Amino acid sequence: MRALQRSTGLSVALIALVLLVLWELASWLFFQASVTEPFRAGAISGADPTVPPEMRVVQMKLPLPHLVVAALLNPDNLDQLWLAGFITLRNAIQGFLVGGLIGVVLALLLDQSKALERSLLPYVIASQMVPVIALGPIVYSMFRDESVARVLIAAYVTFFPVTVNTIKGLRSVDPNAVALMTSYAATRRQVYQKLRIPAAMPYLFQALKIAATASVIGAIVVELMGAQQGIGVTILRTQYYGPANAYKLWAAIVVASVLGVLFFQAVALAERQLLRWQAEFRS
Repeated sequence: MRALQRSTGLSVALIALVLLVLWELASWLFFQASVTEPFRAGAISGADPTVPPEMRVVQMKLPLPHLVVAALLNPDNLDQLWLAGFITLRNAIQGFLVGGLIGVVLALLLDQSKALERSLLPYVIASQMVPVIALGPIVYSMFRDESVARVLIAAYVTFFPVTVNTIKGLRSVDPNAVALMTSYAATRRQVYQKLRIPAAMPYLFQALKIAATASVIGAIVVELMGAQQGIGVTILRTQYYGPANAYKLWAAIVVASVLGVLFFQAVALAERQLLRWQAEFRS
């Protein structure tokens, strides 16, 4: 198992290195093209020919990865970016926990009754038809508290996949196993505790891993609506400062991506620890 994990880590690192090299090469080539052929660069990027050439160069230029890393490691940016990221992640985790709890409870309720499922599940599905980008400002205007709004939106994007996957997991049990426990006079609570809930756990964690990254995105969307702190606020403000802060903008995007990856890996680690009986996690 350790050898497999080590080889997987090396493969991921190698692919990341190759992608960075290709990105650096592509950025350099596009930069050269935009400098030598400004009008053509503007045409490719869709810029108005009346825009000055130097502006078309900025529109065409791709970020150079080594300059993104330099902006990320800049002492003036480092503390600010990671503090903003921590604020976003904290609210995303809170919303993730709230949404996960709501999703599990709702799934257990819907699994109890087909009539209840037919009545409520359409509304659960319909709730996801509202785009987060539209719901964010509504929630923010209602509560006027950026932390509450971030938690609510993170919970909103979390509860639906948790609900659907948990219901599927609860009903994935072999009917013969249920019949066997019933023949031994097992109560409904015992059937759930010993059979249905353990069967639903892999499905639940699949949903939680999806929701982990979605909750971070939901928190960032709320921050774009007018919050005072967070990585979304940093992204928005650096856009206003123009090309001079372009690499700080990309550094903030990298931080947001790292937060999502770390959150996903934390949920995956919890899954490995709690579901050791699963074949895929055995040594």
